[in-house]
Amino acid sequence: MVMVDNAISSTATQDEATTGLVWESVPGVEPAAWVGRVRGIFVGMVEARWQEGYTSTTRLGRKLGTFGTLETAQDAFIVKRH
Repeated sequence: MVMVDNAISSTATQDEATTGLVWESVPGVEPAAWVGRVRGIFVGMVEARWQEGYTSTTRLGRKLGTFGTLETAQDAFIVKRH
């Protein structure tokens, strides 16, 4: 665990190595909210919703959906190119 901005704890994921996306849990609302950053820039957040799953919302407030797991909610931010 690494301290980022002296306030948010960061946990590296597999996404970080391939996309630069780092997910950080928000202190005080753990384990209910995570923020995603790329090179330190906020790109969106995932919130745990009681009995609903996990909702993903972009930095501009666009909802990406509700997902069954934290991992799939975080993966919604990864643009897959074919």
